[in-house]
Amino acid sequence: MANKTGMERLEELKGQIFKCIHCKACRFAYSGEPSRKGIGEYKGKQKTVLYEGMVDSCPAGIEYGWEAFWNAGKVWIARSILNGDLEFSEEVRDVIMPCITCGMCSAQCENKIPTVDIIESLRAACIEAGVPMIEKHELVNRLVKELNNPYGGKAEERFKWAKDAGLEKYINNKGAKIGYFVGCTASYRQIEVAVATAKLFEQLGINFTLIEEEVCCGSPFFRIGAVNTAQELMNKNLELFKGLDMVYFSCAGCYRTITIDYPKWMPEGEKLPFKTQHAFELIARLIQQEKIKFKPNKELKGKVVTYHDPCHTGRHFGIDFEQELIKQSKNLMFDMRKITQKIDEWFEIPRVILRKLQEDVGIVFKEMYRIKLNSMCCGAGGGVRAGYPDFSLRTASLRCDEANAIGADILTTECPFCWRNLTDANELYGHGMKVMGVLQMITEYGLLDIVASPSEQDFLTPSIRELEEEGSKKKK
Repeated sequence: MANKTGMERLEELKGQIFKCIHCKACRFAYSGEPSRKGIGEYKGKQKTVLYEGMVDSCPAGIEYGWEAFWNAGKVWIARSILNGDLEFSEEVRDVIMPCITCGMCSAQCENKIPTVDIIESLRAACIEAGVPMIEKHELVNRLVKELNNPYGGKAEERFKWAKDAGLEKYINNKGAKIGYFVGCTASYRQIEVAVATAKLFEQLGINFTLIEEEVCCGSPFFRIGAVNTAQELMNKNLELFKGLDMVYFSCAGCYRTITIDYPKWMPEGEKLPFKTQHAFELIARLIQQEKIKFKPNKELKGKVVTYHDPCHTGRHFGIDFEQELIKQSKNLMFDMRKITQKIDEWFEIPRVILRKLQEDVGIVFKEMYRIKLNSMCCGAGGGVRAGYPDFSLRTASLRCDEANAIGADILTTECPFCWRNLTDANELYGHGMKVMGVLQMITEYGLLDIVASPSEQDFLTPSIRELEEEGSKKKK
């Protein structure tokens, strides 16, 4: 496959880059709602925050306080590079790298600029210009080239968790048309997430396979600009998984990367050879079909549970929905009500599960102030966890503060990387909560109650994103 360069992607995005009017709405959550009602002032471990109206929410801007670190500054840098007014250097690198690429800026942008695409392409072009990566990024880049994962884990230990959990029969399960792409974090670090998801699939009767040769999805390398490395990994995974009809994920980063990034970096005209879906989409759908429910649990009854929207399965998918619907518009007068409705439908999927847990189990589901498209980042993405760990954990602590502000006992999410960062900040700063994955909670507490056995077709039903795309093609 022919690889696309970062500079080529930057040139493709030139029209978007020059749409920025430097309004600085990208600093905030709820940038268009200065009168939004909230929970008021709360003194957290990091700082006192007024959870009302517009709230500063750009992690890099909060951390560094200088305009170049907000998105408006980075877009100005991209514009200057394209115009030839600025050259790449280590100084430029050190401004564009401490960004978690959470996408909050894009969510707030009235001009609908795909800011994450721009920042990632800018980073790739910087590396192509000969500017070295920071030391920690060089390390993970070397590790993935040697071992196919950024953690330094051995290939033969990638599915040790499955063998230990009695799930060995699913490794290279020939004849299965459904795959579970586990990802590096759940394979080598947060194995609780991998075990919980695989056991849930087994309980539901899914004939699935774990591809033993699975390699890193490439997400960290698309984020830090090492696109050659990312595309090498992409090509390996596409070859390994091409015989499957559906690939499920428990990792937000892997799901986002394979579903959204791969098609952008594949040769023009090529499409993914399989359907993709996060495991929480399947569980929510089975709840809505009344095929599953949950068992009461005395230990969880009355516990205040909140949900952190991972940027990769939340805002990044929401923004991708938005960009696709805008492309489908025949003129500039696209209907924002339709776009808002579709985005909200997407964010409601994990909440279907949490509301059912409230109904059946007795948890108290309570939302934080910043949620859905305006959700505050956990601080782990964009290469920041590896490259700038203190900044990363301070950001996670800000998010834990927000969960503390509503009295949460359990902070849930559906991303092993968010799980790790929020857990570490929770312990380091003494936030006093329990951090869990939603599907992990279902498995570990034995909550699943199957009312009617799901069919194979239930497992192969496309995601709402793919159904929307198919509907749009038929309309054309």
